[in-house]
Amino acid sequence: MIGKILLAYDGSNSATRAMDVAAELSSKLRADLYIVHVLMHGRLAREFKRLAEVENLVTQSEKPQPPRVAVASGRSYDLLGHSTPDGHSASVISAMGDRLVSYAKDRSKKSGAIVVQTLVRAGDDADKILEAADDLDVDMIVVGSRGLGRVKGAILGSVSQKLLHHANQTVVTVK
Repeated sequence: MIGKILLAYDGSNSATRAMDVAAELSSKLRADLYIVHVLMHGRLAREFKRLAEVENLVTQSEKPQPPRVAVASGRSYDLLGHSTPDGHSASVISAMGDRLVSYAKDRSKKSGAIVVQTLVRAGDDADKILEAADDLDVDMIVVGSRGLGRVKGAILGSVSQKLLHHANQTVVTVK
């Protein structure tokens, strides 16, 4: 019986489709839904910038700030270009993670899901998802598949592929 589901959510299109599947499963099976996001430290700047734009964090950081608030100099894209985050970009990364799980939680609840908890973790995507799945003792992991293709997937590795090979739980990969 499926009583606990873990959704791995990163804001991508495939993760959004996975979120809808996880919410529907939670609703129909009356299963608890847990949502995890792994922070993007060290990922490619291009991917980070795209997700920041999707979540409107870039535009928000360019809005005028109220007085007495510390503001980083330069454009927000400059903050996002570092492969190792400094304090400013690390806070943007954390804010984006919080925003992503909040969005996933709200959308899933609207679909009838029983959202129990959201988590934001830092580290290797697959390792942190597997760790969360074991810590929470879930029965199923739902994750989106980016569809990088055979060559890129073989070279870069695939989170969904690692989950399929190493998870003790049922893994549902959504395209």
